[in-house]
Formats: sequence, structure tokens, C-alpha cells
Amino acid sequence: MKHLYIIFLITLLPILSFGQSEYFSTDSSTSVGIKLIDGGDLINSRLCQVKKGDKVIQYSPYEVKEYGFKDGRVYISKEIQIADSSKRVFLERLQKGNTTLYYYKGKGIKTYYIQRDSTLFVELPKQNAATENYSRQLLNLTKNCPNVSDACKLVGYNKKSLSKLITRYNKCELKPFPHFKYGILVGYEFLKVIPYSEQIDNLEYFDFKYDGGFSIGMFLDNPILVSDFSLHTEINFSKHGYSYNYNSSSEDLDLIINISSFRIPILIRYSIPKNNIRPYFNTGAIFSYNISNENALYKASFSNDIIEISNQLEESIISDNEIGYVLGCGLEYNLDFKKSVFFEIRFSKQYGISDDIQNNNSIINISSGINF
Repeated sequence: MKHLYIIFLITLLPILSFGQSEYFSTDSSTSVGIKLIDGGDLINSRLCQVKKGDKVIQYSPYEVKEYGFKDGRVYISKEIQIADSSKRVFLERLQKGNTTLYYYKGKGIKTYYIQRDSTLFVELPKQNAATENYSRQLLNLTKNCPNVSDACKLVGYNKKSLSKLITRYNKCELKPFPHFKYGILVGYEFLKVIPYSEQIDNLEYFDFKYDGGFSIGMFLDNPILVSDFSLHTEINFSKHGYSYNYNSSSEDLDLIINISSFRIPILIRYSIPKNNIRPYFNTGAIFSYNISNENALYKASFSNDIIEISNQLEESIISDNEIGYVLGCGLEYNLDFKKSVFFEIRFSKQYGISDDIQNNNSIINISSGINF
């Protein structure tokens, strides 16, 4: 019994380590725990390169049927049609299942292949001879699963995007497919000045509150590695006007602020993969440039029936350039496979970049937009 257990372990250990070590297989044997040389997509499609000591041994697709790297990349020897001739090459297996996706890169060639069980092995070029693009081909190949029909229209011609599509197809999974978005947005924002600088007198007399103003802008939203996370950037324009008053028996203070701003938030967005209505969350940084920044603090002093009026500000109490952070959340509603509308509420805190002006502000923004 002890001998059987030892034989079992000797047999099992190479199998367990097979997926964690580099290997190659021929028709008659498998070598595990070897050192493979990664020559890049172009070389890897032609040769399996094994380092033994100081030597590098090269195997062709006619000698090796499969090899794999430690990071999980696997290359399979396959016969493909290039131009008018057949050729055996190594295809990188991107997804494995009932339907398997392969990638091939040759000289001046970058293409994909789809295999379904043993019944189908077909190339998926970006554009075929019949001027049919890859999206239409995918729609035909996956028509038995309507859940991925919208995804076929949005999928990009690259490894990450096509791999995600085939994974969804193998599960016949209905989920929103990550894709590039752009559009416009309008909003209403409430901005509050937060006095911080001790260099400007009399600001402590004013009760600063949130003041409203409209904003308009445009945005880009690009998925990160074809995931539910995306890099979301915007450029917005807004305009605000403030008027505050304080009076006592001896003086009267009037503060006037007029600001026109361009704001550029750079955000990381996470969208919960729900269909039709999709909640999302944002966080990131915001930069503001106040193209118009007019401030005045008028002080009227009363003495012996004489009124003296002077402007107490030598410079703006708000920096022309500001930077801060943003937090927000919203809901996105699908209009069709590509278009959607969204509603969002966002909070941001901004800090002046100037050495002399240290007053900050906070913004609550409520916006709505549409992507095309």
C-alpha cells in the first residue's frame, strides 16, 4: 500500500504543477518545469523556444503540439489558411470552453480564430473578402445566444475585448458590455466659498452659503482593461455670482464675487454590471481654471455725517487655479445597446494653488447627460 501511495504522488505532482510551470507537449510526451523563452507574439507563433543550460532549442509547430508559459498563456499548434496555402502555426489560446478563441500574429497579419467543439474552426478577420466586418460575423456565430447580440456590436478587435465576449457567450450571460462612451451633460451646481486665508480682513463677518449656477460640458468614458472600471474625464463650464452684506452702526461691508470657470475632473468610475438601470460610483481629482475671477469688498465707514467708501481687496480672494478631489454616484439608464442617459450627484472640495490665496471652496453638483 505504501508503494502504491508513493507511485500515486509521483504521478500526481507533475499534473498538479502543470498549470503553474512552463511546459511543452509533443504527440508522445510532456515536459514540465522547463524554461521557455518569450519571443513576443510574432516569434511565439512560429517557434517554441526552450532554454537548456546555455543553449536555446527551437521547436516548430510540426514538432510541438502545445506549450505554455507560467503566466497562463498557452499556444496550440494548428493548421490555418494564409492566402492560398495552408500553414501550421502556434495560435495563442485566449479563451477555452465550448467555444474557444485563438489569436495569431504573423508578418503583416493580426487575426483571430474561433473554434466550437470539433464542428467549427473559422477565422475572424477584422474585415473579410465579402466586406463583412468582425461584428457581423460574431452576430452570425453567436445567434444561438441572443444575450450577447448587443455585445457583438460593441466588442473591440483586440484580445481583452474579444476574450470577454467569448467568455460571456460560453455562459450565454446577459450583462452590459464595457465600451467607449462620449457625450454631453448639463447640471446645476452649488458652490460655497470657505474662508481660510488670514491675510484678508473682514471675511469673518460674512455667512458664506451655497450659491447655485448652471454648468454645461462634455465627457469621455473609456473602460479600463474591458472591465466595469473606467477612466472618466470631463470639461465643464460654469458661472457663479455672489453678493454678501454686513452692517453695523459704524460701517457697512459688501462683498461681490463673480466667477466663470472651466473644470476638468479626472475620475475612476465603477459601474455595477446591471442591465437597463446601472448604479455607478466616481472618485478622483478635479482641476479648475477661473477664466473670470472678479472680487470686490467695499467698506463704507460713517463718521460725522461723512461716508467713506473703499475697496478692501488688492487681489482676488479665490485663486485663479484650483485643485481638489471629487466623490459622486449616479444611475445610468440604457436607451439602446449603445446610447444611455445618466443622472448624478457629486461633491468636490477645491484648494487654491496660489501661495498668497488660500481660500477654498466646496461644490455640490447635480447633473444629467447622454452618451452617443
